[in-house]
Amino acid sequence: MSVKPFVCIFFKKNGHSFFSPIEWLMYDMNTVTDEEGEIMEELLKQLKKKSIRNVLPITIILAVVTVILFLINGAAVPQLFSMFSGGTNLDDIPQTELYNTIASSDISAVYDCFAEYESSDGQIYEYYIIPYGAEWENYIAVRVKESKASAFDDICDDTWEYLMGNDDIALDNTVSVKGNVRLMDYDESKYYKEWFRNMEFSDDEIKKYAINYVLVDDRFADDISPLRLYLMCGIGIIIFLIGIWVLIKACLGIYLKEIKKDFAQLGAYAEGQIVSDYENACTFGKGIRIGRIFTYNTSATAPRAYLNNNIAWLYQHRTKNYTNGIYTGSNYSIVLYPVNGDGKTADSFDIKKKEKDRILEYYANNFPHIVVGFSEELRDLYHRDRNAFLALRYAQTQTDAFGQVPPQNNDFTPMP
Repeated sequence: MSVKPFVCIFFKKNGHSFFSPIEWLMYDMNTVTDEEGEIMEELLKQLKKKSIRNVLPITIILAVVTVILFLINGAAVPQLFSMFSGGTNLDDIPQTELYNTIASSDISAVYDCFAEYESSDGQIYEYYIIPYGAEWENYIAVRVKESKASAFDDICDDTWEYLMGNDDIALDNTVSVKGNVRLMDYDESKYYKEWFRNMEFSDDEIKKYAINYVLVDDRFADDISPLRLYLMCGIGIIIFLIGIWVLIKACLGIYLKEIKKDFAQLGAYAEGQIVSDYENACTFGKGIRIGRIFTYNTSATAPRAYLNNNIAWLYQHRTKNYTNGIYTGSNYSIVLYPVNGDGKTADSFDIKKKEKDRILEYYANNFPHIVVGFSEELRDLYHRDRNAFLALRYAQTQTDAFGQVPPQNNDFTPMP
């Protein structure tokens, strides 16, 4: 690998001279050695590891949110598959396995309605007694919405006609129900047993034949509605998949796409110099490095490298956070406006409060060609007359050898 003496190359623009990033390149521009390529690969691996570390907390948080959404719905979550598959035929479920089982039944016989319940949201439910077992040897309760009550009442009338010996009744009308089977609560059990006593069942007969369970139509365990469960579990699955996807993208190096484009601005021959610039850059916190060629932001999911020579203007941006009108803290960032930008978009990276003054001071002292600080006059000039703003930039480079800048507004500054 050949090394050439340090050479400064000047360009002319608008009558002013300025340095090109090429002044930092001391390698032979026509030769890219295998060694340089390996060094760059090592840097990219390092950046990938940082990207994975930045993404990992996001994946963990999203996974925790998913678990919470599932836990909120408790025993209803395992019942999802049973509900989708149609549930188990009620008459085929042994008494010992009824609890929290999704059961289905095409009901063709109903003995009576024994209770009515109105929920806090005004929804009315009706409780009916139906036969249970392969030979209809037992009884069990079912709870349905008021909208199905009319059909149940009709079947109830047909059932008693059939039991009284009416040969014209075939019990061929059915109503389909599907939902969770649970133990009756105190009030439900009270009215349930009262009906049997009124029908002159003894306590022993009630205990033997009346199963103290109720099939709750269109409900999961804990009386959770299908809409709620489908929505919360669906959101949880989507959140979890997003977390896994961002982690996979980080592991595959997809988030390095932008920083590779940033490095490509100098061409392949600059790989060795970019690595050297990164390693020797001044660090601020864990994720910000300011080198002679680039400013590196590796604290983000997708790391970036901003070409210092293309930065025309930068300033601190402060965002105040409020919760219910109470100030809860501030976020700080550095906003970068390029030399040849459209004036509508700007790059930015987040910084810690304790680092903000050091970063601004470092730019001011080491990059006098950059206009540092915010004022409405600078904002208007940048957007109104770019050439005049750049002329101000070059004049600052020539006249302010120590990189001193006018007093800055370090409070909250709106994005121009």
